Amino acid sequence: MRTEPWTQRTSARLFGGLLCAAAISACGNAATETAMLYRAPPVNNAVDGVVFESGNWAPHLAAGEEGTSWGNHRAVVALEPGDTNTDAVSVTIPWKRRDHAPELKSVVVVDAGSGLPLSNAVAVRVENDSGEGRFQPVSGSTEYHVYYMPWQSTGGYYPTVTYPDLAPEPEGAWLARTRGTDAVDLPTARATHIQSVDDFHSFFPMEVSATNDEMAAFMAGAMGGWRVVAEHRDRPVRMRHRIPQHWAADSYGAALESRVLKDEAFTFQVAVVAGDDGLSDVTLAFEDFPDRLNDSWTCFNCSGIDERGERFAKTVDVPAGEVQALWLGLRVPDDEPAGSITGRVVIASANRGSQSVPVSLEIVDARAVNGGADEPDLMTRLAWLDSKVGTDPDFIIDPFDPVRIEGKVLSILGREITLGANGLPESIESFFSPMVTEVSTEAAPILASPLGFEVNVGGAVLALEPEGYAVRQVGPGRAEWAVTSTGGGLSMTVEGALEYDGMLEYRVGVSSSADVSLDDISLPISLVPEAARYVLGLGRMGGARPAAIDWKWAVENHQEGVWLGGTNRGLQYVLRDDDYQRPLNTNFYQNQPLRMPVAWFNEGRGGISISELDGAVVSRNYSGPRELAAGDTLQFNVRFLITPFKPIDTREHFETRFVHQYVPVDSVIEWGGTVVNIHHANAINPYINYPFFALDAQAAYIEEAHAKGIKVKLYNTIRELTYRAHELFALRSLGDEIMNDGEGGGHSWMQEHLEEDYHSAWHAWRVDDAAMLNKGTSRWTNYYIAGLEWLAENQHIDGLYLDDIAFSRTTVKRLVSVLSEHRDEVVIDLHSANQFNPRDGFINSAMLYMEHFPFISRLWFGEYFDYNEGPDYWMTEVAGIPFGLMGEMLQDGGHPYRGLLYGMTARKYGNVDPRPVWAMMNDFGISESEMRGYWLEDAPVRTGREDVLATTYVRDGSVLIALASWSDKDEVVDLTVDYAALGLESDVIGQAAEVAGLQQGGAVDLSAVQIPAGQGLWIVAGQGN
Repeated sequence: MRTEPWTQRTSARLFGGLLCAAAISACGNAATETAMLYRAPPVNNAVDGVVFESGNWAPHLAAGEEGTSWGNHRAVVALEPGDTNTDAVSVTIPWKRRDHAPELKSVVVVDAGSGLPLSNAVAVRVENDSGEGRFQPVSGSTEYHVYYMPWQSTGGYYPTVTYPDLAPEPEGAWLARTRGTDAVDLPTARATHIQSVDDFHSFFPMEVSATNDEMAAFMAGAMGGWRVVAEHRDRPVRMRHRIPQHWAADSYGAALESRVLKDEAFTFQVAVVAGDDGLSDVTLAFEDFPDRLNDSWTCFNCSGIDERGERFAKTVDVPAGEVQALWLGLRVPDDEPAGSITGRVVIASANRGSQSVPVSLEIVDARAVNGGADEPDLMTRLAWLDSKVGTDPDFIIDPFDPVRIEGKVLSILGREITLGANGLPESIESFFSPMVTEVSTEAAPILASPLGFEVNVGGAVLALEPEGYAVRQVGPGRAEWAVTSTGGGLSMTVEGALEYDGMLEYRVGVSSSADVSLDDISLPISLVPEAARYVLGLGRMGGARPAAIDWKWAVENHQEGVWLGGTNRGLQYVLRDDDYQRPLNTNFYQNQPLRMPVAWFNEGRGGISISELDGAVVSRNYSGPRELAAGDTLQFNVRFLITPFKPIDTREHFETRFVHQYVPVDSVIEWGGTVVNIHHANAINPYINYPFFALDAQAAYIEEAHAKGIKVKLYNTIRELTYRAHELFALRSLGDEIMNDGEGGGHSWMQEHLEEDYHSAWHAWRVDDAAMLNKGTSRWTNYYIAGLEWLAENQHIDGLYLDDIAFSRTTVKRLVSVLSEHRDEVVIDLHSANQFNPRDGFINSAMLYMEHFPFISRLWFGEYFDYNEGPDYWMTEVAGIPFGLMGEMLQDGGHPYRGLLYGMTARKYGNVDPRPVWAMMNDFGISESEMRGYWLEDAPVRTGREDVLATTYVRDGSVLIALASWSDKDEVVDLTVDYAALGLESDVIGQAAEVAGLQQGGAVDLSAVQIPAGQGLWIVAGQGN
């Protein structure tokens, strides 16, 4: 069964259909006309005399508000005029509900004329099939609305929605009379319609449940006690424990007939209904179809391509009493002859035999527009789940260089690694300048001594003898090597790889030929002090490294390694094994925390200790004592990141100004912005992490922006997914492969349509968009990357705004590669709320996302960062400079003076207005300047203090001196100025820049600069001040 061509053609053909129409002569036998996709005939919405429809009433509770609602579903009940003056009437409502325990939800009866609830009403019987109620009618009123899922919400972004008893309390005497009356003695009202508040909340047709009797009849005589049902793609299977009512009709779904276009990514479903016993190891085959289509079929539930581009298989079991949808795909060749093709889909189980579904498809002599991707509600984009776009190993993004190999010396942009005989680094050097703005010829060492694992047995370090090895160039961007060392009955295999961005990873396996008691296996990492001035990780806020750190593994902490570094040289490493799975983050870490790496963790005996020893900083990574059985292997994986990653382009940084609001393009220009970030929950990007609605308006906005010189970026990431995603129920059919499991809850739609096995998340109430968590590493990554390619090609987006991402380094590498292939300039900025809190396991945002930094344009860190912390905190936690990045401030608009020490301003968003600062910077011409940070040994302006610092910007005989204070009192500072280095005369007079709302202009004596407590001053000196 299937399908490399399906995957490979996602990019090449899924969006290229119209090219044939434009160049018919180049298309061979391909159809020359395009057509819209075939849609299945509708299901009759009149069921047993009751019409299922949308009522389209105004919701009783506005999205995001706290309060109660009568609910999203109601029955319309009609009463004969002569019965409106009776004491009570009876009604039976055939609502055909799907919810697990309908009797636990209350019923509210409302007079349709007045809109007022009736107090004298009671639900006598509430079951899935139907319900019986009695109420006292209003004189003269013949129409009533019976709401049967009223709910209550706490409102806000993370609502708690419950279904308490919200029915009014009836009068006791009326209730007693009514309950004491036989139903046959009461007038009868009639249910005429079952309505939902709108189409989106509708249960029809796939959640209108068959009755118990219909279900029994459906399963009666089923071969082997289970059945298969073919269903069109228009109607995704939604219920796991019940079947839709229309399936109960004679012979429905016994076969599938449809019409298909050439070059279409066609999909359909075969549902497996297990019956009283479960089915194990369900497999699927396509039989009797034309041989030429053998490689064009796929079963998305059976196998796929993972986010690394590797094929995998899945085991499908269907528990007793459940319904499992199997989503199937056919990628129709664009030269497929018109006519009919037939075959059958065979579903087999390991324990209960097999069944088949005949399939007949009419191939129409027309082509699908963009392969059908423009009609995603027909599940054409399920093909994206197996996309490999962005995995080209030969593609290297700017400004990086290919990996260069000279024997055991490996060179990448600004860094050089020399491998030792054991396959581990003998030396690592950085060539980045202290300002990280250029690559120099002067090497700065990072390691103080070569790396080597130490295997301690019997109180002594075991001597291991390595074999020879060679480094292989597996592609321009990657080098690999492997070496085995042996001694004392132990074997250590080191598999190493270096990629072009500075990622150096190792898989290290230790095995023994006999049972052995190990005192320890450790990896000491010795760094020169200049490469270990700062620290991130191990439960510490970013800042200056203390003399000693002792750390132990704990699952409640999202901590697995450390970054030690200076501004222009450093090393991050994390300790893992082959079972590593990226945890959740951003409020959800505790729901999916780290899997402890077995060898490193060693049942709590492992840890990391950092100390100063013999003029070096030694980080000892130990695992502790254990027994190693003969033939067993311990896996000690280590992934290093060598920092910085790339040189900083200060001109580009200062010429890029972000407006983080959806506003008219002219407003962006008026405010001085050059890039506009379009968040979700607005008119052109309404739903979170699914920017495929409102496409016409989105395209028009982007086109206008480009015409006026403005770049447009969209909010789109993987962490949460809107409940409006077309493919949601297809994704849920994959189990927990893509969508996170959870306890449910949240928005009423999710509770009513999903019921269970999901993790509710953000509710963007302004557009009534609710989301649930999805996994950062899954096939959704492939969909995401293919979707970005579509957005770049069709919508011409200029980049992405990434918000606390949950996906891997590989994903960011892929997405930047794809965007860079299709757009001349790509801007990727990463926002993070401070992750250093108990919910997120006390991890630093920079530590968490460092693996993504090589592929990011700039940072926006972020909510809850404490800008009152000292300069070392700023350097490590928010500035980005030690990693080759710069960024902007967010929390409370930031601190303008401290921020400019690191080249940072705020962005234009909300009530935050950086325009006065931007104007000052423009007047000076900061984009033309050379930045000289306070941390330089030869900084041209010094304060002589640690709590007042100066960064200078030098250009054409003038200088902007940015001063910032952490002192809690007013200070007078005597600046030490290297006039020659600045190209200034020694008698130059400084001038305070005029900045509205921050400081007044005026002459400044550089020997007695007055700095307000906790503030700063911007001084321009030199020509033209």
